[in-house]
Amino acid sequence: MLTLELSMIVKNGAASIARCLESMRGIADRITIGDTGSTDDTLRIARSFGASIVSVPWQDDFAAARNAVLEHATCDWIIFLDADEMLDQAAARQIKSLTTDSSVFGYDVTTWNYVMDAGFRSSGEQARANPVIAPETGGYPAYFPSSNTRLFRRDPLIYFEHCVHETVADRIDELGLHRRRGDFLIHHFGYVEDTTVRRSQKENLYYSLALKKVLGSPESYEAVLGAGIAELDHAKQAATALPYFEKAISLCPYQPGGWVYNGVCLTRLGRYDEALQHIHRATSLDPNHALATSTLGDVYLQTGDHKNSRLAYERAIQLGDASPLTLAKLGAAEVNLGHSESGMARVETALSQSLDNTELYDIYATAAFLAGRPIDACEVANRRLSMKGLSAFNFVLAATLHLHTNMRHKAHGILHDGIRRFPEDPELRNMIASLGVLAS
Repeated sequence: MLTLELSMIVKNGAASIARCLESMRGIADRITIGDTGSTDDTLRIARSFGASIVSVPWQDDFAAARNAVLEHATCDWIIFLDADEMLDQAAARQIKSLTTDSSVFGYDVTTWNYVMDAGFRSSGEQARANPVIAPETGGYPAYFPSSNTRLFRRDPLIYFEHCVHETVADRIDELGLHRRRGDFLIHHFGYVEDTTVRRSQKENLYYSLALKKVLGSPESYEAVLGAGIAELDHAKQAATALPYFEKAISLCPYQPGGWVYNGVCLTRLGRYDEALQHIHRATSLDPNHALATSTLGDVYLQTGDHKNSRLAYERAIQLGDASPLTLAKLGAAEVNLGHSESGMARVETALSQSLDNTELYDIYATAAFLAGRPIDACEVANRRLSMKGLSAFNFVLAATLHLHTNMRHKAHGILHDGIRRFPEDPELRNMIASLGVLAS
């Protein structure tokens, strides 16, 4: 009879590891855990489930850590999870059936990564509404899917590669062995359960490892795309990210990811004609790509094509884009088309869903002014000035709205504050000069 081993690496996972191990009860014949330096109750809890513990020095390399644990495996099949994950209840019967197929050496498994913000995006995947198929997930409004080869045969030639986003998939493929989709789910709670500090530490680590990974694998599509995403989403550097996505396209021109992200970068850089070409190429490769479709809406919105912008955002929402940002932009497009009441209702709903999303305040302020609600527009623009992540644009927008609402004195005060924060910004300086406002 074939046996199954749960293989894990963990550090200070006491808050969640019991849930993970409980989900494997009656499924795993053996549990082997590599500890990279826990100082909490993790190991005591793990031992209460009968786990074998291996000490694994951390070397900023997830593949190396997992391989160190894999060396101690003894079962026929390996499944790997993290402490903040849980196997779906329906998986037990499915896994047993999958491991009896002698022609398959690995199964790609979908993970649902739960998030509190329906606008969350990761690696091209937009968050989707959570249908709550497991009671433990009921408090989380959205998730985004990811996939990796989580279940595989134990074989000395099959091991993990890459310091981050580690996988055995490449090895299985290089060996010419068969892998296919495993039709079960893993639930991941890290994004919703991590403290702010822990989440920030993880994201900083993943960012540095993504850059390390591409240095070691400069011709790998996944590594190049990952480095670009790290620069775009973590470092917020569209210009730095763009060459990575251009190279990703050259490596795999038939994969939509490089085209999509190239389009996102070009949109943020204001190069709309080029962005449009790249996004159209992405949608030709994958007509149901939600991020490509919503980015298409962004290009049209920025270039004043509000009819096509509305159509693109409506299509993105149909494809599962549950982002409040997309909903707000759809509302803004409708306001620009003269549908002020329905458009503002969408913008207001979006803001109520994500009060911490500062971009929504800019959209609300602009849309409200166009909808003939100047007082509301000024109020929201003022509220934005009290939040984090300000740019000179926020001061320009707020001052412009107050000027058009005949609140000249208030506009002057906003410009004073703006020029103190951003003394070299040309738009602020031009506004101050044209209005004759003293900059001191």
